[in-house]
Amino acid sequence: MIAPATAFGEFKVLGLGDNVVDRYLNTGKMYPGGNALNFAVYSKMLGADSAYLGTFGTDVAARHVQATLEALGVPTLHSRVVDGENGHADVRVVDGDREFVFSNKGGVARQSPFTPGRDDVGYLSSFALIHTSCYSHLNPHLATLHAASRLLSYDFSYRWQVDNLIAPITPYLDFAALSASDVGRDRAMAVLREAIGLGCGLALATLGAEGAVAYNGEDFISVAPKPTEVVDTLGAGDAFITAMLLNLIASGWTRGRPLTSETIQAAMEKGSEFAAEICRIEGAFGYPAPIQPQAVA
Repeated sequence: MIAPATAFGEFKVLGLGDNVVDRYLNTGKMYPGGNALNFAVYSKMLGADSAYLGTFGTDVAARHVQATLEALGVPTLHSRVVDGENGHADVRVVDGDREFVFSNKGGVARQSPFTPGRDDVGYLSSFALIHTSCYSHLNPHLATLHAASRLLSYDFSYRWQVDNLIAPITPYLDFAALSASDVGRDRAMAVLREAIGLGCGLALATLGAEGAVAYNGEDFISVAPKPTEVVDTLGAGDAFITAMLLNLIASGWTRGRPLTSETIQAAMEKGSEFAAEICRIEGAFGYPAPIQPQAVA
């Protein structure tokens, strides 16, 4: 585990939504992951007071994810356990880059999605920032989450390209992240403009080998990737977003407060540095276990 690069211990943050195991077919190992879970773990690695809230199954994969979070000291208060198969994705790694072969689309988390209740809302309001994603099956509840949160961030991954997500979702967000390595900078910048125009506070597009670009409604801010020895790129985008968000919070970011280009640039540089570190780890953050039949307890 990477030693904390910066102390963010005074900030409580929550990864809300998806957790999976990434099953590496070429090595026979599975690793904990998922956008919301990665955010919680990476925040802990960087020294923040982080927690995870989501839905677990009752199979081998679920037990491994839960055991990993316990070992890392990431609380899972208010999480649900539902009989059935945990989320999993089958992955091959080719030249350090991953290729997704199959996904059960979240398993029980898709079949029995998390619905925030009254007790959950009080818990959610205790965090400086809540991060979720398009894979967390929470889109119907974003208005509730926005009202309950101090800051709400959301990762669209590449789904913004194939689903009608930008217009209905960005008005509820303080931060939006888009994967845009396959559409080019010009298209990405146009979508960032759209997101901010619809009410989002800050929008980011990750561009793979070209780095990333952010938009705050006035300026486009870019950062290049940091050179590194690539073992596995899984989780690099989540690592970038996590470090960027924590540094923005540390700078005093609050809802409705504009961020200067200099503040955003500095946070993006930290994001790029942390992403480079994560590229040197197998899986999203390590903690492998042998792939086993997904027997449900």
